[in-house]
Amino acid sequence: MTEYLHSLDATRPVTCGINIFFNFLSSIGFGVYSDKKAKKEANRSGGKKKAVGSEFFNNLAGIFGSKTMKIGATLHGCDVKTRDAFANMNIAGYNYGIYRYGKDLKKYPKRLILGSETFCSDAYAFWEMAKTHPRIIGDFVWAGMDYMGEVGVGAWEYSDYAPDFSHGAGWITAGSGRIDLTGKPLAEAAYTKTAFELMEKPVIAVCPVNHTGEKHSPSAWKMSNAIESWSWDGCSGKKAQVEVYARADRVELFINGKSVGRKKMKNDCRTSFDVIYEEGTIEAISYDAQNREIARNVLYTAGKETILTGIPEEKETEAGKLCFVRLQYTDKTGTVKPLKRGTLEVHVENGELLGLGNGCPYNERGYRTAKTDTYYGEALAVIRAGESGTVNVQV
Repeated sequence: MTEYLHSLDATRPVTCGINIFFNFLSSIGFGVYSDKKAKKEANRSGGKKKAVGSEFFNNLAGIFGSKTMKIGATLHGCDVKTRDAFANMNIAGYNYGIYRYGKDLKKYPKRLILGSETFCSDAYAFWEMAKTHPRIIGDFVWAGMDYMGEVGVGAWEYSDYAPDFSHGAGWITAGSGRIDLTGKPLAEAAYTKTAFELMEKPVIAVCPVNHTGEKHSPSAWKMSNAIESWSWDGCSGKKAQVEVYARADRVELFINGKSVGRKKMKNDCRTSFDVIYEEGTIEAISYDAQNREIARNVLYTAGKETILTGIPEEKETEAGKLCFVRLQYTDKTGTVKPLKRGTLEVHVENGELLGLGNGCPYNERGYRTAKTDTYYGEALAVIRAGESGTVNVQV
């Protein structure tokens, strides 16, 4: 394969993403990918169908957690079953094998390592190693943006948005993106940017306060379901879990000007605080080892008035081109209200509504109707502009 690819383009290095642990399990006959097995299960009538192929492996990771594959990848058998393949590539592609990086760099002094699939929570550890070891050349998180298929594999949903956790009818997307299906960067994207030293201010993200302590759908591909918001209407007095992402020695958290705790960062750029939700402001301040302030960030509770806003990515576009309009429940200053929810109906004049939906992995309507539910206060309309004049959008 490497020789063939180089015959097409000799200027590019060749790699291949290998799930090291699951490759080893397959080699000993455990959970083997099989078209025959998959067809048998698809045709089974009555009773519960058995998961096969990638579904089997994804379920296994969801049950046992994200460390399952990473710890499994350290087994000696995993090295035995991958070393010949890696020797015939220019760059070794490791899926969920970060615990092998240091050992393999010593054992194979000419090997280049690429994180071809990684978990969001490994971004900090990867960056710290990459700064020390130049043969660790890159990292691809699974997934950058949410996608259709592998339904629910990365979703943390509650019953208000997903009535069942079976991943059956109604589930559409994986839910594992750092960017959701509407193109909105989530708090996990901010964590990744913080880990890669691309954020100056500390990031404040809050797990949905209306669901504190409740069970959600299981997943190994989700680090956090926290949202960069301090607007949780009706939740005053409830416990809240607040995450802070910062490149710092320690961070301090304030609610309405009062300190609620100070945490030292321990081998990560992420820490959490258990607090009581109060409307107003929440502020994080980061400090260096000499207790000097590095930066600060603040979130504000949205005002009482609720407005439905439509924000086009571009106010002007050419005829026939697509326009993406973000629909949000906000206060009059534009602060989004994640707990405001409703069904939106969209009508377009001098244009065509091509798609309408939200970022929730569970969506019974699909994206080809004129109605959509909001998801944490937001939805997205995709519109093709008419031949000339103004496109009018009524929601």
